[in-house]
Amino acid sequence: MAVYIRLNDAVRARLRGDAGAGCTSSGSDHDASACLSGLVRAFLETGAGAAEEAGAGPAPKEYDSDDDDEGGGPRRAAASVRELLDPPAEEDVFRIRLAAAVAAAVEAKAALRAHGPAFRRAVARRLRGAGYDAGVCKSRWEASGGITAGTYEYVDVVAPRPRGRYIVDADFRAGLEVARATPEYAAVVAAVPATAVVAREESVGRAVRVASDAARRSLRAHGLHVPPWRKTRYMLAKWLGPYKRSTAAASPAAAAGPMPMPSADVKCRAVGFFPPTAAAPAARIK
Repeated sequence: MAVYIRLNDAVRARLRGDAGAGCTSSGSDHDASACLSGLVRAFLETGAGAAEEAGAGPAPKEYDSDDDDEGGGPRRAAASVRELLDPPAEEDVFRIRLAAAVAAAVEAKAALRAHGPAFRRAVARRLRGAGYDAGVCKSRWEASGGITAGTYEYVDVVAPRPRGRYIVDADFRAGLEVARATPEYAAVVAAVPATAVVAREESVGRAVRVASDAARRSLRAHGLHVPPWRKTRYMLAKWLGPYKRSTAAASPAAAAGPMPMPSADVKCRAVGFFPPTAAAPAARIK
């Protein structure tokens, strides 16, 4: 790659060997190299400095992932995750009411927590009994691009006005934990609400990106590779990938407890799992 340097009059005079230019050579390679080195150093100290004083400014700072605004860096990642997953009350009044209802539901069904699917169905039923459009979502994705296939379950709530979707997950924090976490990443995990995450899906996506970047730095700090199930695309697929949503009771035993809203009893929709059923061909008229 060619490099072009603009020389001022003083530097040109020194290269020509003009009298008084301040550079003489005895003809040896060592002396010539020393002279050229001095000229280059003089240019960097005077020419480049003059350019900055003239308003050109310093050279652009080299990109560093620790300074990335999206990732937040090791010092800002925890604050970013906390702001995304637990914003101030005045920013989202609906979320605050929903978070209180979720906390009550999680506490009431704590005995079922070890039985994952039953616990999520019980929480969703209790939220529907409180008047929320809640459902159990099961995401599923295929292996591709270095990530493994997988499935995941969580609860979601659809807000009526303004319409929006909230992710509800009591296991969100556990899903971010890694082995031998650095203090910086431990702070990121601690920033996740302990009872359950209740956040808009776009906020969940941004928080997952921040946490995944911090997890990558934590793992590499110990010389460990990032496993497929800790890559950003895998983590995003858990909460934002194609999913099937159900608000129907899975079994008579699961239906025990507060009765759901009448309209929610028959409401069930699927997203992303199965292609739409082809319409039956119209009967031919003979």
